[in-house]
Amino acid sequence: MASSASAQRCCPCDNRGKCKSCACKRRPCTNCNNTNCQYKSNQTRPVSTHRHHPYASNSSRNVIQNEGVSRNQQLSLAAGPENINDQELSVSLMNAVDSMPVDELRQRVKIMTAAEPDFVRPFLMRQMEDSGRNGNSNSNVQWCSCGVCRSFDDPRMNICCRQFPCITSKPEFRNLCLRHDVLEVANILNWSFRTNQDPSYQLSTFRNQAYRNFVLWQHGRLGAGRRIPVPACVCVAVRRRFPEASGQYRGYHSANSDDSE
Repeated sequence: MASSASAQRCCPCDNRGKCKSCACKRRPCTNCNNTNCQYKSNQTRPVSTHRHHPYASNSSRNVIQNEGVSRNQQLSLAAGPENINDQELSVSLMNAVDSMPVDELRQRVKIMTAAEPDFVRPFLMRQMEDSGRNGNSNSNVQWCSCGVCRSFDDPRMNICCRQFPCITSKPEFRNLCLRHDVLEVANILNWSFRTNQDPSYQLSTFRNQAYRNFVLWQHGRLGAGRRIPVPACVCVAVRRRFPEASGQYRGYHSANSDDSE
């Protein structure tokens, strides 16, 4: 944020969001001297007037039950100890990475790439992917409330999770929708076990199963012939995790097609 002389005008529209470039629109600040800033807050995010409810807030998975919590809240509480262990392990591993000499770090990354190329590829290619988004930055997506969405050509895909932080930052999302092992087992149950077919290990299969897992997590079982688009931020995260080499994706399809990607 700007300070001193420029503190009263730190973006072209005085922090009213109309210039689409206000950083506070995505992450509210607490140290701004501009008393007219509508995004100034105490760790809370302003709610858009046309986006009152989070994604799937009325589904059977998110509605408050007799116990005073929803089923997804119960899931989050039950997974708490494992999530804490994962966070502690991540911190320990990052500290180990920080202490490694550069040459040793490069050698270990090469070994990891040779062992799990499909797992490593999204991380190594992320910078190239980010640089090729053709200007679809967060600040240009007017309907986004979480700060992660990008705009798609299909208007049915242009919906936001309407949560802050974004729903894709939750441990449950990473465990259910971005893990190879979870998606592979789910695909076996979804297709191989039901149709007696060999499982597919194509990246498009992992993307489709990630979307199915997300819908089950947020909506529960919809029933035959019913489909619901996932938020754009979810689509971005899944495609980043399981990218198509050609960069071409089929997008959302209605229930008359089993191949949405």
